[in-house]
Amino acid sequence: MQTEDSREITATVLDHARHPRNFGPLEGASGSARITGPCGDTMEFWVRLEDGRITRVAFTTDGCGSSLACGSMATCLAEGMPLKDAAAVGQKEILNALGGLPREIEHCALLAADTLQAACADLLEYGLRGPGRGGVGASWDDARGAGPEGGHVGRSGERLARGTSGGGPGCV
Repeated sequence: MQTEDSREITATVLDHARHPRNFGPLEGASGSARITGPCGDTMEFWVRLEDGRITRVAFTTDGCGSSLACGSMATCLAEGMPLKDAAAVGQKEILNALGGLPREIEHCALLAADTLQAACADLLEYGLRGPGRGGVGASWDDARGAGPEGGHVGRSGERLARGTSGGGPGCV
């Protein structure tokens, strides 16, 4: 499949979009975050820390297939990493692992990276006090450091897209 800028959608992107890994809320998470991007997609991540490593990470999104693929790949990259390394997973790492995305949808990888990083920051700030204490919500501008004008996102009971859970060896 080709897009406007002639870049192909890779088999890896299609696989993660059709069969997202680690999709769905994570009970007993140590940290969480939800961010809404400029395109209107909302992504939420949960992370669980044990012995200094991310032992579980999960996500949801109400976004498109590209958002699903990017969120899925971000969880695969972060799981098993020391917290410091997971908090450093960025857009470039997600794009590289997926084999690239067309320019017009690269922002999905940035949203996934920002939300994962915010969940790791939430864990550092609050999660070490114990699981289940909530999480943070932020606008894209908050996560990108542009200030509070974007405000808090998400509403209680917000319906997010359904996917499949997986993880582990399927994350390749």
